Amino acid sequence: MNKNTNEVAINEETRDVYHAQHQRIVNDNKAMIRFLNMVQEEYFGLPENYFKTAKVLDAGCGDTAKLLIRFSEFGCTDLAGIDLGNEYISVASKNLIKHKVSANTFQLFSGSIDALPFEDESFDFVCCHGVLLHLASIEQAQRAFSELARVTRKDGYLYVVGGVYGGLVEFVLPTIRQYYQSNSEFKKLIDEVSPNNFKNLFDFVNKELESRGQTGIDLSFIEEMLDVDFCTTLQNLIQAPVRLALSKVFFENEFHKYDFEKPKRLRRYVTRDNIRKYLSPLHFNLNHPISKILYGDGNLEFISRKKS
Repeated sequence: MNKNTNEVAINEETRDVYHAQHQRIVNDNKAMIRFLNMVQEEYFGLPENYFKTAKVLDAGCGDTAKLLIRFSEFGCTDLAGIDLGNEYISVASKNLIKHKVSANTFQLFSGSIDALPFEDESFDFVCCHGVLLHLASIEQAQRAFSELARVTRKDGYLYVVGGVYGGLVEFVLPTIRQYYQSNSEFKKLIDEVSPNNFKNLFDFVNKELESRGQTGIDLSFIEEMLDVDFCTTLQNLIQAPVRLALSKVFFENEFHKYDFEKPKRLRRYVTRDNIRKYLSPLHFNLNHPISKILYGDGNLEFISRKKS
């Protein structure tokens, strides 16, 4: 199997993984609301009402099309999304319309992020959220970045999110993913994980304790926090075949290579209602010593203007 064939296989496997995950999110209102609320207009630091006149591309929009929904809510009426295959299009289209995005304001395309089917400088605002780190290799991520830069207009903006870099979480995850690939029981557990799994586990533990004369504990408050959103988070961390370690230097170099201004690092506090809310302060405030241990440099989110 040559390199290109291997890349295609990895990319298609990744798309299948996220197609399944995204369908769970689309069908769970609580999870979808959390996804949508992740991005506020002021987060980007752009001129007021920027999106009302912008032509926008979400490269790797997925079945949720969450960013396209948000950009529509910001006033954008010229939206494009692209992802691998055709399977995602019907799900994403229905979700866009469900969230009141007019059908005549968006187009969805099938294609690869490292070979975008658009003319040079086609878009005022190009975004790529959490896709680059799941490509087959650093080389493919670099090719993809060059394409994102190519289709961004001069004076336009490129926004990329590359994931967490460094820290204990990212150090441990490769071992967990290897175990997922090699242990069929663990793989089945993750592939089918649902809130009911946790309820059954807690019921089992309490019954065993009580059968031995020990006192059980009411864990219903935790059960409520292990929701569909949390379950898809587990799948997100473990199921994808590749999770590249893309550093701050990687992004700075790529922006510089394609004549963008010095990239501005963005930060956002994600409000959650499940058990992850207890980690949100640490995930956001990277100066805390525990944050540095867990998350290293934290989630890398950048925006930069392409020089005219």
